[in-house]
Amino acid sequence: MGQLKVLNPTVEFNTEGLSMLKRVENGQIIIPPEYAQMVEEEEDEQEEGEAQGNEEGHGESDS
Repeated sequence: MGQLKVLNPTVEFNTEGLSMLKRVENGQIIIPPEYAQMVEEEEDEQEEGEAQGNEEGHGESDS
């Protein structure tokens, strides 16, 4: 992601929901059945981390 930001400094990228375990089929993002459990666990961990960061005031800063 860092490389994309260097090459495109004025573009805001939405990375929410990205995962290397998902793929695009017929214009839709899908999770292959063999990776479904892994993706769910990954998303749960991200949500827990965000919730803890917000509660403790350790979120990302703009500086």
